[in-house]
Amino acid sequence: MQPLETTPTPKDLRMLLPHGAISDIARLLKLSHAAVSKALQKAKPAHPAVAEAIRLIKASGSQTVQQDLDRLNH
Repeated sequence: MQPLETTPTPKDLRMLLPHGAISDIARLLKLSHAAVSKALQKAKPAHPAVAEAIRLIKASGSQTVQQDLDRLNH
């Protein structure tokens, strides 16, 4: 697997999150669901919601699955 810095970021991190993760991140960080969703759309690494989303994506293996699907489609 490539390091995160060289891995292309999907257009929307929300697509790689497990079901219910946005709500979980919102509760954890005491932010609104809309604020977390918007932060994930912008995908700015300095935002705590984005950092938590990346941690969850790595833990769930979604990024690896997405990369495998991308390879199959080429």
